[in-house]
Amino acid sequence: MISSPGVGSGLDIKSIISQLMSLERRPLNALQSKEKLLQAQVSDYGKLKSALSTFQDAMLELNSVSKFQVHSTTSSNDKAFTATADETASVGSYNINVTSLATSHKLASATFADSATVVGTGDLTIDVGGNAFTVAVDGTNNTLAGVRDAINNAADNTGVSATIINETGGSRLVLTSKETGAANAITVSTVDSDLNNTDAAGLSQLASGNLTQVSAAADAALTIDGFSVTSASNKVTGAITGVTIDLIKATDAGAGFDGSGTLSIDRDIEAVKGSVQGFVDAYNELKGQIDTFYDGNLAGDSTLLSIERQMRSVINTSATGITSAYTYLSEVGVGTTRDGKLSLDSADLEAALNSDFAGVASLFGDAGQGVAARLDTVVDGLLNPGGLIITRTEGLDSRITALREQMARMEVRLETVERRFNKQFTSLDALVGQMNSTSNYLAGQLAGLM
Repeated sequence: MISSPGVGSGLDIKSIISQLMSLERRPLNALQSKEKLLQAQVSDYGKLKSALSTFQDAMLELNSVSKFQVHSTTSSNDKAFTATADETASVGSYNINVTSLATSHKLASATFADSATVVGTGDLTIDVGGNAFTVAVDGTNNTLAGVRDAINNAADNTGVSATIINETGGSRLVLTSKETGAANAITVSTVDSDLNNTDAAGLSQLASGNLTQVSAAADAALTIDGFSVTSASNKVTGAITGVTIDLIKATDAGAGFDGSGTLSIDRDIEAVKGSVQGFVDAYNELKGQIDTFYDGNLAGDSTLLSIERQMRSVINTSATGITSAYTYLSEVGVGTTRDGKLSLDSADLEAALNSDFAGVASLFGDAGQGVAARLDTVVDGLLNPGGLIITRTEGLDSRITALREQMARMEVRLETVERRFNKQFTSLDALVGQMNSTSNYLAGQLAGLM
C-alpha cells in the first residue's frame, strides 16, 4: 500500500497542493494587506491625535489675557533684596529700605558634660506661637541626646527643631523655631519628676527660666516708598500687589552696609515673545507631522485636508469683537510661509507689544475671539468624542473587525479546500500507482510472448 503521496505516481503531490493553495489564498492575502494598511492608518491617527494634543498644550501659554501679564523685576541692590512678580502685578518703581530681617526664636540650655548626660524625667511641654506639644521623658530617653530626638520625632511637633552644640565647656541643647517672626516665640514648661518644675535640677533645667535666648523671635521691618511694613517672614508678600520681595540683608550702619534700593517692575516682553515663538514652533511641528501623513498611509485622506482648512481659517481670519489695534496675526509679526507654516518677525512683535500690549494680549488670549481660544475650539472638536479624529478611528476599527471576521471564515474554507486537495491527490496517486503496476505487469507478459 502507498503510504506517502507521490510514491505511487512519482508526482510531487505536496508541491502541487502548495501551489494550488497559494492561488486559493490570494483573496485572503489581499484582505490581510488591507488590514495591515488599516492598522497603520489607525496608528497614524493616534500619532495625529497626540500631535494635536501637544499643540493644544502649547497654546496654554497664550489662551487667556492674564497669560500675557508676565513681569520682570529688577533690584538695584540685590545684596539687600530681590523680588518676583505674578500676573496681578502692575508696572511701577518702588524705593525700598530693609531695616531688619525676620529671625527665628532660638533658646539654649546650660552646659552638660556631654550628650549622654542624664537630664531628668517628666513631661516637657513646648509652645511655639500658642501651639503646644508635650514630650514624655522617661528612662528610655532621659539623656540630652534622648530629649533632642524625642522633640524632633514627636508626631505633633508644632514647629521647633532641637540640636546639640558641643562647645569647649560641654554640650548644650538648642531649640529653634522653624518659622521666623515675633509670633513664633518658644516657651518651655515642665512637669518634673522631682516635683519641682522651676529649679535648676532635673528636667526643669530645660524650662524657659533656665534657658538662654540666643536670638529673639522678630519680624522683618522695611519701608516701601517711605511706608513702614512688617513681615513675619523674610519673603514679604502682599505689601505690593502681585509682588514677593525676598529680604536678604538689612541696613547696617556699623558695617557700612546700605539696605536700600529701587525695585523696578516691568512687562517681561522677552517672556511674551518666547511664548509666541513657542506657539509658532508648535504649529509648525503639527504642520510638519501632517505633511508626513500625506506622504504615507493617510495619503489622499480628506481628514487631513479638513484639519488644515479649519486651522488656516483661524490663522487667516480677523479677530472680531476685541479691543485692539490688531485683528490679524500678520499685524503682530506672525506670517505664513509658502509651505503653509508660520514665521515670526521678533522685531515686529516687540514693536506691537510696545505700541499696544493689551491689544496683542487680546488678539491671542481673548476668551472668545483670541487666536488661541479659537484654535483650542478647533482641536477640541477634533479630539472630543464624536469629533473627526475619534469618528474616523472608530470607523477604521469597525472595518478591521469586519475584515477579521471575513478572514476567519476564509481560513475555515481554505482548511476545507486543502483537505479536499489532499484527499483527491492521494486517491489520484494511488490510482496512478495501480495503473503503473498493471502496465508493468502487462509489459512483462508481452515481453515473454515474443
